[in-house]
Order: sequence, then structure tokens, then C-alpha cells
Amino acid sequence: MAEHTEAADRYVKLASRHFAERGYTGVSLAAIAREAKVTKQALLHFFGTKERLYAAVLSALATRLCTEIDELPGERAEDRLMHYFERQGVGSLQDARLVIRALLESDETAKIWPLKPYLDKLVVLALQTERWQGAAQEEVLAGLYQLIGASQYFSISTPTLSGMYGTGAMEALHQHTRQNAKEAVAAFLGR
Repeated sequence: MAEHTEAADRYVKLASRHFAERGYTGVSLAAIAREAKVTKQALLHFFGTKERLYAAVLSALATRLCTEIDELPGERAEDRLMHYFERQGVGSLQDARLVIRALLESDETAKIWPLKPYLDKLVVLALQTERWQGAAQEEVLAGLYQLIGASQYFSISTPTLSGMYGTGAMEALHQHTRQNAKEAVAAFLGR
């Protein structure tokens, strides 16, 4: 059983990189299987369909993100949210790409919503802040969605910006972006 779990975990990690780089429609099970040195049927044995493999990738991502939120330092919800969004700019490029792709590429007919627990956890945390106590979840989610989008977009754009402006300019750009993010979170929190 442990071998089965290890193999599935290995396939999810490999598929995570593929989905982050190419998106759902750009990934083929055959390419993942080839890189994993297994048959396409072996992947299908573990996951059944490409959609289920993608759901496993996003579920693993949601678990990591929820764990990050659970482990945030600070007692006040305001401080924990501020810390969370300050860290988003230094998070994994692969995870940032997966978040953006998952939020942009899904449509209302999807059968599985693996990132919902992550978004729900952020909403619950925000509802514990003084500014958002008693607010409608939709209102809170709208603000959080903007913060997520801004922080993740900068992360996924870093390689492109580095190519355009050089690595020397990136440190100054990172500093300004961190400050802008801090101000955006403070505004979200009503500070």
C-alpha cells in the first residue's frame, strides 16, 4: 500500500509541474507518463481520468495552502492575514501558477472544486478581523480574490520581468511590490 501511495504522490508532483507550466488543456497524460517512465494506462490506473489527476494536483495544492494558513504566526486575524499576503510574493512559482490557472481555467460546470477549502479558510480568517466581522462572505471573498490575484500575478511574472529589465532591477521591483501589497492588505483590513 505504501508503494501505491508513493507512486501516486510522485505522479502528482510530476503532474503539478506540467499543469503549472501548460495549464489543463496543454497537458497530455502521455507526456506525464513518458517523463514518469510508465505507461499512460498506469496513470489512468491511479487516477482514472486527466480531470481526476488535475483534481489530485489541486487538492495537494489546497492542502499545502491551508497548512500555510493554519501555521501563520500571530494571534490576531489581522496580523495573520497581513503575514500571509506578505509571504505570497516569495512563495513557490509553481504553486502561484497552479492557483492562477485553477481560478482562471475552471468554469461553472466543473464537478470538482479543490481550491474551495483554501478560499473558504481565507474567508473565515478575514471574517475574524475587526473590519470584516458580520460582513457577507461574498464581499470578503471579492476583496481576497483581488489580493490573491495581485500577489500571484507578480510571482508568475517575475521571470518575464527579470528578462525584460534584468536581474538588477528585480530587487527594487520586489521591494516596491511588497510595499504595494502591504498597503493593499492594510486597505482591505481598513487600516
